[in-house]
Amino acid sequence: MLYWYADMDGIVRLLEVDPDLGGGLSPESFASAEEELLVRTVEAPRGAWDLEQTWAATHAELALLLLDGVIARDAGVGRRVSLEILGAGDALRPWPKDRHAEALKVRLRFNVMEPVRFAVLDAAFVQRAARWPTVLGQVASRIMGRSTSATLRLLIHQVVRIDDRVLLSLWGLAERFGRVTPEGILIPVPINHTMMARFVGAQRPTVSQAVGELTRRGEVERLEDGGWLLKGDFPDRAMGEAPDG
Repeated sequence: MLYWYADMDGIVRLLEVDPDLGGGLSPESFASAEEELLVRTVEAPRGAWDLEQTWAATHAELALLLLDGVIARDAGVGRRVSLEILGAGDALRPWPKDRHAEALKVRLRFNVMEPVRFAVLDAAFVQRAARWPTVLGQVASRIMGRSTSATLRLLIHQVVRIDDRVLLSLWGLAERFGRVTPEGILIPVPINHTMMARFVGAQRPTVSQAVGELTRRGEVERLEDGGWLLKGDFPDRAMGEAPDG
């Protein structure tokens, strides 16, 4: 079943649920903004989800800000598919239709992996937040942050060895979702080998072989619930040498 939105009745103080958005404010301004920047929330359960319909139904204007949950987004052109994992703090907007050649028909598919809740940043929010430009700047940074993450994924895709590519991608996920445990860094995101193949830009059998090699070396452990455990330090060797010039 395809879900586009669920509960739209929730109202939250944006800076209470995401205080980092007010990081550039003085204590007095933060208190005022926290009191006045009320936003609606929208939720979606596990399963397929439609961003375009949610955007239209909620009358979002600036962004849908992910407060809780995890989403897997597949973007496909032809036979090629790339995976992006979205979590708390990510800001979503519909795919821009005027930025790419018309022949490049991009297929987007969103799958809610853990139930999500969004803050609806609509026109009313933008008008109120204009009193605190740094808050709007922080939202813009969240939107831009997905672009920089995409650039990093592109760089990782250029790593020749698939085992290093998988390992670096997992460390990137650990930056967003990881928790330090006595056994290592826990990544509680259930990414199977098929998803990992789309995430690192490789074929599934090659990824399965690479994961097996990483497991044998004791650098990665796949958990029964589908999550991952990273062991040891960040693999600097996998980054290679920076080119001259």
